[in-house]
Amino acid sequence: MAQSDIPAINLEYAFSMRIENSGRIVFEGEMRSRVFEPATGGEVWGPKLQGRVVPSSGADYASNNMMDAHMMLQASDGTWLYMNLIGYEHSLTENGAPYFRVSPYFDAPEGPYAWLAKTVFIGTGERHQNPAHTIIHFHELL
Repeated sequence: MAQSDIPAINLEYAFSMRIENSGRIVFEGEMRSRVFEPATGGEVWGPKLQGRVVPSSGADYASNNMMDAHMMLQASDGTWLYMNLIGYEHSLTENGAPYFRVSPYFDAPEGPYAWLAKTVFIGTGERHQNPAHTIIHFHELL
């Protein structure tokens, strides 16, 4: 196949998310170090999804710079949404904050949010301090 025959990958901005947390708990296990970072709340905004991160509904269970977060979201109309966020934390930025490349998996009921469970997303984000939170911007793979 000639290089020109490979279809381009197109992304479209879908929404952003601020995940607030109460800090990181580091655990040194026999196999590897792990980090537990409970989500204490947050918000979701953008053209395709608005709502909130439900407080105390989940956490990031990180290991070896790999994110594995599970949490519940609630859309602005009250619909519950499950999100599993998998990805990697990369080197520090110039201001000292780690940055992320992630891909979420959603589970949603039939109806206006069913598209979330049928869509591939790519997210980019940064961790911030004082107060502790993470901002992630999600793009839909078209």
